[in-house]
Amino acid sequence: MKSLFKFAVAGVAGLGVAASASGAFAADLTGNANAQIQQAISIVENTSMDFGTIAVDGSAGTVTISAAGAVSGPAGYTFSGAPAAGNFTASGDATTAVTISFTAGSLTGPGAAMTLDTLVHDAGGTPTTDVAGDLTFNVGANLGVNLAQVSGAYSGTYTVTVNY
Repeated sequence: MKSLFKFAVAGVAGLGVAASASGAFAADLTGNANAQIQQAISIVENTSMDFGTIAVDGSAGTVTISAAGAVSGPAGYTFSGAPAAGNFTASGDATTAVTISFTAGSLTGPGAAMTLDTLVHDAGGTPTTDVAGDLTFNVGANLGVNLAQVSGAYSGTYTVTVNY
């Protein structure tokens, strides 16, 4: 029994030597890490979209305001007033590519609501903030005038989203 005990003690001691020998080949290395922080992007409306005054002939139709502010529509409609495309400034990091998207809206007033959709911008195919971090752009859209639209003032909203 004593020899079995001596054999067990020698085996445990041998494991200790083997474990300490493998530690002699360990190495440390410092890893690297990086991060790029972007400023939160913000957007302000400089000018509200305004279709001006639309005289309709009772028919339904689509009135378009371009990103340049030009209004057009069906042959029986006439346009007056001071139409204006929407104008926005997005501010964020300098010289950074962004995407611009829209959520359609509607204009409500004394008659049936009119849809505001097919929104477009004039910031180009790959909009980018300038060296100061700003991007100013115009927005146009289509306005769906209903059959026998009731006269009066209409207003509403749409959503402009600018993302890095």
